[in-house]
Amino acid sequence: MRGQRFVRVILAWIILALAFPLVIQAQGRRGSEESRLLRDAAALESRGDYERAEMVLRRLLDIDPGSAGGLFALERVFRAQGKPEKILPVVDVFIDTNSSASGVRYVKLRVLADLDSLEALEAEATRWFESDPRSEEPYREVARVYEDVFGVDRAIETLKIAREATGREDALALEMGDLFAVTGAVDSAVEEWATAIGEDEGQAAGIVRRIEELEDGKENAGRQLVDYLAKSGIVGHQRVGARIALDLGLEAAALDLSRRVANDLEGRSREMFLAEVARRSRETGLSLAASWAYEELGRGASTPSERRQFDQRIIDVALAAGDTAAALEAQRRVANSFSLESIDRRRATAQVIRLESARADPAQLTQLLQAFRDEFPSAPELDDLAATVAKGLQVRGDLEGAAAVLDGVEGPRSGLERAYLMLDMGEIALGRGALFNVIEGLQPTEATNVIQFAGLLGRLSEEAAEVLARAGVLAHRGIVNEAVSVLVDGTNELEVKEPPPLLAEAARIADRGKAFERSASIRTRLIYEYPEAPELGDAALALARYRASTPNGIEQAIAILEELITTRPNAAVVPDARVELEKLKGA
Repeated sequence: MRGQRFVRVILAWIILALAFPLVIQAQGRRGSEESRLLRDAAALESRGDYERAEMVLRRLLDIDPGSAGGLFALERVFRAQGKPEKILPVVDVFIDTNSSASGVRYVKLRVLADLDSLEALEAEATRWFESDPRSEEPYREVARVYEDVFGVDRAIETLKIAREATGREDALALEMGDLFAVTGAVDSAVEEWATAIGEDEGQAAGIVRRIEELEDGKENAGRQLVDYLAKSGIVGHQRVGARIALDLGLEAAALDLSRRVANDLEGRSREMFLAEVARRSRETGLSLAASWAYEELGRGASTPSERRQFDQRIIDVALAAGDTAAALEAQRRVANSFSLESIDRRRATAQVIRLESARADPAQLTQLLQAFRDEFPSAPELDDLAATVAKGLQVRGDLEGAAAVLDGVEGPRSGLERAYLMLDMGEIALGRGALFNVIEGLQPTEATNVIQFAGLLGRLSEEAAEVLARAGVLAHRGIVNEAVSVLVDGTNELEVKEPPPLLAEAARIADRGKAFERSASIRTRLIYEYPEAPELGDAALALARYRASTPNGIEQAIAILEELITTRPNAAVVPDARVELEKLKGA
């Protein structure tokens, strides 16, 4: 008996082994046949041959009545023929064997709605509910159709029925929130969205998008949503709330929630959360939150090198946000982390002084620079640092302190500051000579500006040179508007040949200070008041370029260029003007 039973088992396994590949092969053939017929039907449909497309799709459904792809394609063909009702009997056959096919049932609802068969629509919806009373899917899809056919209130009522049927008070909260938002009940919408989020961070992006799409009350809705999540004692809710607050730019709330979540996390989970906070904060420009996250990550650093990486990120974020204090604090940590007299420490300390130059008082700045000189007497950064500190002292009105800082320091940057100190003290000839002496060590763009400025100083009368020197000193210290005013106002008392070069320099200073409208106004005055001035060509070309960059300014730019080319055909800028004119006319 045992032997016979063993033989039967072996035979059964052999039969299965032989039959299984045949089954798989048959399924593969069916799948490939379905794909082929769908492609054939699509080709016919694209050519407008709907009758033959219908024949192909009906053949497919005869072969495989459960082909949802074939049914959807056939419905599309019927709609193209203007006969969507023809799909209804096909759908009924499909549902008889596949009652859980929600996509096909939805097709029937849509067709009934389009045919205005409202009683049939409601009856079909009821049948769908009864076929799977504990599922949310029928109610979700029916509510979508009801919103279009009967309005939002009926759709909301359907979702409430779903909650009763499923026994879940939070069922379909996302859809319910969307419907409340349509009615303008933003508070109710936010409450539902908060419920829908749960602990699933995957929903957060969709909720943020919904908040941002609100026409009114967007910021309040965002705060309300974050408050709902913040009040939860569940870390997952608070974590999602922190993410949403970051995405919506609610920095205070984001920082508060992030701190709370971080306190409840440990190890790798905490590091990953902080890294996420830092990344999202940087993307949305929330410098405080980003700095905090990097600071927390830095506290957990295992080596000085790793800590420096986080401090460098704090510096980058803080400087981008204009937070010099936070950048300085991190930069000091970086400098102190290196060994004494090392190159890295020297460079990091130099950066501390550069950052301090914008905020420290003169005495502190001087002390910082002196300490640096004592520790690194031959540092290559000394020229730049002395110039930076001297410039900062000049802006604060401490000219003697600036001169003292530069004493004993050699280099193009410090030499440039000495030159401007000379000009400020009225020593124009010495200052001009000092400017020419440092040109070779400057960057090309800056050198060009200095050459232009120093050259102009030598071509003007003593009175005009004094006006230009005073304006040049102000511009060098970043006081652009006052520098421009000094030049423009100073032209009133000068001989007729001297205002044009001063006005041209005033326009250039305004450009460097990004006061483009003011520079355009100055150039316009130069062109119309001094039509014979040598500076007219450059002024006209620059003015045309600016006008072309403004809304509705192209025609005006073309007129300026055509006038320049016609009246000054031999001017050095005419070739460039012709190129600009061709570009504008071809635009």
